[in-house]
Amino acid sequence: MADVEKENLKNLEEKQKSRPGTGSQGKVSKPPSAGSGPASRPHSRTSPAPSRKSVSRNGSARSSAKGRPGSKISNMSGDVSDQSDNEDTRSKTTMEEGDGEGSDGYDTDLEIEDKRIEYDSTGRTTYKEACKQIGVVPVSYFLRHMQDSELVMMHHGLGPLGAKAIATSLVTNTTILKLNLRDNWLEAQGGKYIAEMLVENCYIHDLDLSYNKIGNDGAEPIAEMLQDNSTLDRVLLSGNGFGDKAAEAFAEAIMSNQKMEEMDLSHNEFGEVSGGLLGPAIAENSQMKVLDLSWNHLRRKGALAVSEGIRDNITITHLDLSWNGFGDDGAEAIGDALKSNKTLEFLDMSNNRISTEGAVLLAKGLIENDTLRVLKMGKNPMQSAGCYGVLKGISQNEKSAIQELDFSDILVNDDFDELLKQVKEMLPALLVKTAERVHGRGGAAKDFKKAKPRADPMTKLKQYVEKNNLRLVDLFNQFDKDKSMSVTREEFAQGIEATGIDLSPDELNRLLDTLDKDGDGEIEYGELVFGAQAHQEQERKMAKTIAQDVLTALRMHIEKRGLRMWDVFRAMDEDGSMTVSREEFRVGIRNTGIELEDEELDVLIDYLDKDGDGDIDYEELVEGAEESAQETEDEAGGGDDGGGEEDGEDEEEDA
Repeated sequence: MADVEKENLKNLEEKQKSRPGTGSQGKVSKPPSAGSGPASRPHSRTSPAPSRKSVSRNGSARSSAKGRPGSKISNMSGDVSDQSDNEDTRSKTTMEEGDGEGSDGYDTDLEIEDKRIEYDSTGRTTYKEACKQIGVVPVSYFLRHMQDSELVMMHHGLGPLGAKAIATSLVTNTTILKLNLRDNWLEAQGGKYIAEMLVENCYIHDLDLSYNKIGNDGAEPIAEMLQDNSTLDRVLLSGNGFGDKAAEAFAEAIMSNQKMEEMDLSHNEFGEVSGGLLGPAIAENSQMKVLDLSWNHLRRKGALAVSEGIRDNITITHLDLSWNGFGDDGAEAIGDALKSNKTLEFLDMSNNRISTEGAVLLAKGLIENDTLRVLKMGKNPMQSAGCYGVLKGISQNEKSAIQELDFSDILVNDDFDELLKQVKEMLPALLVKTAERVHGRGGAAKDFKKAKPRADPMTKLKQYVEKNNLRLVDLFNQFDKDKSMSVTREEFAQGIEATGIDLSPDELNRLLDTLDKDGDGEIEYGELVFGAQAHQEQERKMAKTIAQDVLTALRMHIEKRGLRMWDVFRAMDEDGSMTVSREEFRVGIRNTGIELEDEELDVLIDYLDKDGDGDIDYEELVEGAEESAQETEDEAGGGDDGGGEEDGEDEEEDA
């Protein structure tokens, strides 16, 4: 038996020695001498040479892209590519060991497949590998939509690390043209990752990073990217907590960028200093057409600087400055800008603490301007006289292009109506909105004071829950038959219909769109709770804003009559108890002569009644007035606003 085994082993060794290109141990032998074996096979077009580099879409070698300094996104792409390159190298080495230059020289399908290098333009492979390295779960929605031209990923809670993984894959993505990552809690680091990606990606031209808590630290890399970016033409950065430091960075970007046509910086914290930085940049920019700076804290010198920037700008057609603090000085500066500016077509100055005097000063610019088509000045304490002044300025300009005037929430008198009739003879297409009427293009005034505002479906839902003494979970359980804590849009709609909640089809669709945050067609219980909480917070903020605006208007109204807040309160407080009922407060405010809607008074009273006892005491009024005054003042405080309240407190102590 042993002899047989020895014989078999000897035969096996003989076979190994007889195989071409290998030694006795199966290893690759030295190349045979010329003429001793088949010639080595040359590289074909389908099998790249070992020295050939993989080139990215912008023509640069991948190895150079990996070596770009200071880019974490590039480094991560490099790490992922390195792994792929190493695998290719190992694969090629194995093939050479099995083939060798002394092989028979025949191609096989398997060999071609092993050598082919696929270029993944969508970045799917890169994204999965990046998620693995970073330690985050891949987002299936992102993987499904990576080849769409528009990627909408709002409310997905990506966070900084999720943004990093997505940014890594988008470096080489060539299909996505519009990127919407609104409300994903990216923070500063996440914003930086997206900015680094956009340095490399030259396909995305529409970007929305609104409401991501990016802050000043994240603003700098985004602004630096915008300085050199030649692809983005629309950038939305609303609600990111940007302040003066961010304004400095964005000013450089606005001044340098020659591609961006629309920029939204609304709902941030730009104040007086920020305005001083942004104004000169606006003047220098020669490409932007739409700029939104609404819901900031632009006032005083900052408001003047922005106004001067608009005066010198030659491209902006649509400007939103609503919900700032321009005041009368800012209104005058805007009026001066309108005299020189020849491109602006839409201007929103709503809720800017502009009084009658400020409105008249702004109107001086309308006498000379021949391009502005839409002017919005609603929710300003300018009263009917201010509206009259604006309309008067237009009436003196035969070349006026005005098509729409918005004086929402401002009551007008008969003098205004008479002047409007005259102006309509000159501008028959003019549409004018006031607190009581919409003066249509046909010349007739339509009463809409009794018309209710557009219904809020979430409010109706909450009212139903409260009225029936339910909890949100109780309501949801009525819809959730299988107790999965998730229902389809159809099931939710059927459940709403069964409750009898009065929602129109449009209101129901709006409610479903609001609740279905991730857009997967399902309403989860968590989404319902989040939607209710977000709605409550929005209502609270809006009520505070309205109350402070009413207090500001009240202060200005009182001071112009030589009175103080203390004088007004003392007239209400007949028994000298330093406390008045809600109805006494309502009557007392009406007696000052200020024009306020009942809803505005209700919001003000709710805001002032901090302890919820149903009464307004003087301390609550003073506290509310001081908060309103501080909102009006810059960070340094100062000014004379609110002095009446302090005098009132002194009188109280003396009494």
